Amino acid sequence: MIKKLFKIKPYKKGLQPLINKNIKFNTNENPYHPDIKIIKNIIKEVKFLGNKLKFYPEDSSELIKYQVSKYYNIKKGRIFIGNGSDDVLANIFLTFFKSKKILYLLDITYSFYESFIKLYKINYKIIKLNKNFSINLKFIKNNKNNIIINNPNAPTGKLIKYLKLKIIIKKNKSLVVIDETYVDFNNLSLIKYLNKIKNIIINQTFSKSRALAGIRVGFAICGSHKLIKKMNISKNSLNSYPVNILSQISIKNIFKNNNYFKKIKKKIIKNKNYLIEKLKNLNFITINSYTNFIFTTNKKINVNKLIKFLNNKNIFIRKFEIPKIENYLRITIGKTIESNLMIKLINKFIIKKL
Repeated sequence: MIKKLFKIKPYKKGLQPLINKNIKFNTNENPYHPDIKIIKNIIKEVKFLGNKLKFYPEDSSELIKYQVSKYYNIKKGRIFIGNGSDDVLANIFLTFFKSKKILYLLDITYSFYESFIKLYKINYKIIKLNKNFSINLKFIKNNKNNIIINNPNAPTGKLIKYLKLKIIIKKNKSLVVIDETYVDFNNLSLIKYLNKIKNIIINQTFSKSRALAGIRVGFAICGSHKLIKKMNISKNSLNSYPVNILSQISIKNIFKNNNYFKKIKKKIIKNKNYLIEKLKNLNFITINSYTNFIFTTNKKINVNKLIKFLNNKNIFIRKFEIPKIENYLRITIGKTIESNLMIKLINKFIIKKL
């Protein structure tokens, strides 16, 4: 058993270089910091509550649940809070997918799913995407098995719209998990349909659009209270205090300025369109993205050599060793000044190689 465990390939995250001068376009972090006023409020509250650090945090993260409940107009009893969305996903896989039922997942998807599958020994089947990375509904048959879909997709950035998802949900009589890690960049969440759908869990995070990757808080909203009860049993069997008090205070405060939140989202979308246009001038083909990153390719260049070239210049982007997408690059949207520097270097690389 132990030998098999050590043979599991863990999730391979993007490089985390420690030098401050690096430009990181490889982990889909937000290039903008949270609102400074909110940060000051968090510091004040932490100082005031400093004596509470000797106690365990509130185990069900009621402070966060209240804010999420208020923001999405969802009852608190249908909300689950975890130590980042990966913690929430790990709980979902353990609670619902470790069963006799088959789990369906896309052949191009968030690579952490495969780590969970191997770790928990889950039976699964792959649904192959079309050549343009869209989903083919013919492969989704009427069944009583589970399915997980990240929407928008990572790493492609493509979105499955509600009408298609509705068909998938109807065909799958068991659990449907929609991982909406990047949904804030398109405002097309399924949360508003939750009252009509009971067999669904929606997973989201504060790491991307809210610029709080360091806080490590994610959440799930479920179609029924029963699903939450089952997740809580798993949570309390593994870690009954997953979210620390500093994170709970931070999330409570971050909802106080949604105008700033909307402002930085608009900036990122504007920067994304700018970068796509600049890459187009260099003969890159980019998939229409509904996220804070782009998925792009240029058939005339060696992407591995380009990555190495940029790494040597302290710019980090990402690719995946999957045959179907091995010639694609995933680039996080940063600030325009950073994008311009990268574009200049890519242009220099192309000229040099030509």
